Amino acid sequence: MASVETTIALNVAAANSSKSAWDALHTTYANRSQMRVFNLRDQLSRVTKESRSITEYLHTIRFLSDELATVGSPMSNPKLIVKILRGLGSECREISVAIYARDTVVTYEELFEKLLDNEIFLHNGDVKKLSSPIIVAVATPTKSNTNNHNNPRQNNNSQQWH
Repeated sequence: MASVETTIALNVAAANSSKSAWDALHTTYANRSQMRVFNLRDQLSRVTKESRSITEYLHTIRFLSDELATVGSPMSNPKLIVKILRGLGSECREISVAIYARDTVVTYEELFEKLLDNEIFLHNGDVKKLSSPIIVAVATPTKSNTNNHNNPRQNNNSQQWH
């Protein structure tokens, strides 16, 4: 008991066997572990791409997925892929449809590569939209005829000088 932390020692001090000590520890820490799983799953369910880059979005999902695996609740690859595709915005609708239509499940790494390519493609399209030439119509004044009888201002001026 001397080498056990005080908080742990309090949980196992009353145990009359090593099995009951392990059971007490399991009960104490399994609840925390289960709460951690719920918390991580909740965080993961709320992640969406929004204004993040594909890299930031996928790294956030991968981090939470890895944390789930660490606490003993790993996500299968198909569930991970579905989560990623659901969190993408409408700008990635076409690639999502293509991934869903495949006969085989795409791996996380393949999806990462395809989404990066798609992001670059979309970005290049936006750059082209922004760099399209701007056409401006410029109105230039024409020389007016001093004997123009249709212009009342000029008619008044010409009458004043006569």
